[in-house]
Amino acid sequence: MTQGCNRTGESNELDVAVSILRVAAEGIKKTEIMYRCNLDHMILNNYLCALMELKLLKVEKTSETFYQTTEKGLQLLHIYHKLKWLLWGKTFDFLLVRLLNRLLLNKRLPHEHLMPVEDTHE
Repeated sequence: MTQGCNRTGESNELDVAVSILRVAAEGIKKTEIMYRCNLDHMILNNYLCALMELKLLKVEKTSETFYQTTEKGLQLLHIYHKLKWLLWGKTFDFLLVRLLNRLLLNKRLPHEHLMPVEDTHE
């Protein structure tokens, strides 16, 4: 249930990196990342290398190669979207935050690393 990148107009490097981490939250193939984030092969490779070096993304090799956002990457997504909500309120993605919380809890991260999510949507 991962969503697309929603890249419109000019995106800065952080927005592109966050978009990649977002679509890779549950595991995804490289070609799907290219398609969903509208990136060419060379640019995507640069981002994948950087995100893996920063330990925000990992490679899962089974019969096929999948890229998946790491626990550290999920924390970054959570904080990034929380900051977006604090700054712009209405652009906050409640469904994404619920997905991130579920993924983080499933991986049993220490609770002190999680920022509380206030559900003002209901």
